[in-house]
Amino acid sequence: MDGDHMNLPQLYYFKKLAEVQHYTKAAKELYITQPTLSNSISQLERELEIPLFERENRNVKLTRYGQEFYKYITEALDALDKGIDIAHEHAGSLSGGIEIGTVYAIQGDYLPALMAAYRDTFGSKIVTNIYQGLTIPLIEDLEKDRYEVVFAAEVAGKTDLKFIPVFSERLVAIMNSNHPLAKKNEVTFEDLASVEQLYSYPPDTPIGSEVANMLTDKGISTVPPYYNDEITLASVIESDKSAVGLALDTIGLVPFKDTVVSKRIVGLKDDLHPIFLVYKTSAFKSRVLENFIEFAKDFDWAKQKPQNERFDETPVHEDMPND
Repeated sequence: MDGDHMNLPQLYYFKKLAEVQHYTKAAKELYITQPTLSNSISQLERELEIPLFERENRNVKLTRYGQEFYKYITEALDALDKGIDIAHEHAGSLSGGIEIGTVYAIQGDYLPALMAAYRDTFGSKIVTNIYQGLTIPLIEDLEKDRYEVVFAAEVAGKTDLKFIPVFSERLVAIMNSNHPLAKKNEVTFEDLASVEQLYSYPPDTPIGSEVANMLTDKGISTVPPYYNDEITLASVIESDKSAVGLALDTIGLVPFKDTVVSKRIVGLKDDLHPIFLVYKTSAFKSRVLENFIEFAKDFDWAKQKPQNERFDETPVHEDMPND
């Protein structure tokens, strides 16, 4: 070995090149020149006395020695970064970002309250990027590491993911204000069984499956077409005075509060559709992400949410697709 000594920037350079597998791209993302990166990697290989990369045209790939080195270096650098974050946290200057995916159902009340409370606790330097979607695509993108955490319905068979219930939505019957059932304070399953045009969500979605299973036990079924979101479903109900919809009590119904009414369904529990905090159990979690997960687990929405009932003329909550 020569007199060179391994240093921290070299290890970060190595990790980036191992992930990007292209000198020019890696140098660009590291904000250094390609010769600087090449020299640093060459020096690291001399220090270790093993080849870490082998070239493939313009790209590079890890050797078997490089693959093993990458595993341990990644663990070490992750631990170092987390230690720095903890030090910043103690100093009141924790910063960083979180990529969050979420269904629309929680964006009218639960999520804004959660994020406000989180920032009150950990400060405003933490950047949260929030993306909206349906449950299945959100879960798939979480598995692909597009998101670090998502709020979605539960999906079976995902043993690599952790699902923690944090919120639930109730199902209501909605109808045109001139529908005969609109005069009732609440509707029964017998009332729903008499409706020929009973619309709701696609049966192949989590919420649609929950609705279908609940109705099957009562000898009732919805009819096509199906709708992914409350806004579309409510717009159909608004224009069809003979139809009834089964929809989550969300902000998507608010634009129709003058023409569409919602009714509690007798015998149906209010927490029909749970929403879960979901994350990968095996993925590295930054200190910012760890704090967010623990905070969301302990967040008491029951103490935050409005206590008024949201039926008839009282505005309902949420917006757009829920699964």
